[in-house]
Amino acid sequence: MFRWTWLVGALVLVVGVGVGVADIEPGRTDGPEGSEYGKGGYRYNGMGGQYYLEPFFGSARVGSEVEGAGDISRTDLMGGFNAGYQIEDWLAFQLGFGYILEQKISLFSAGIRNRYNLEPFGYFFALDAEIYSPEQGNSQFGIVPGVGAELLLSERLRVGLGYQHDFIFSDSNIGVNRFTARLQFKF
Repeated sequence: MFRWTWLVGALVLVVGVGVGVADIEPGRTDGPEGSEYGKGGYRYNGMGGQYYLEPFFGSARVGSEVEGAGDISRTDLMGGFNAGYQIEDWLAFQLGFGYILEQKISLFSAGIRNRYNLEPFGYFFALDAEIYSPEQGNSQFGIVPGVGAELLLSERLRVGLGYQHDFIFSDSNIGVNRFTARLQFKF
């Protein structure tokens, strides 16, 4: 009889745990005390990050100070893209390419992006290391801080505006101000 009691008890325990586990919805954060609120957990039913592609288009004002010639600046259209990996909802690593059309300047970058979400709006701060590579002349290294605002259209699509200032380390004190419109696809 004692053996049957243990067997029935174990069976009830296994069935009870199985039914209890089946009733839990994915992404719930209800704790044992019941104080958690709403649905939480990771996005897209999984842990870890996600990739994104972000084409952008806008204007770039390139200015430089040349000894004896004074300040020289010119504004042109620019386009490009960033490809990144969103490690967490608030942190991403990205690689980018931009091209200033009339001046024929390529911009290669790698850096981080810190996002603050207030859905449907989001704000970001970025810091990139960059190679400034004009068609004529030498390539230079630069640091590029940036800020922007985004609007969430769907879980995988965002639109936004951004500003970046490129501090290019060279003898002629080159600076680039970029104003861009962005469209971000997450996959």
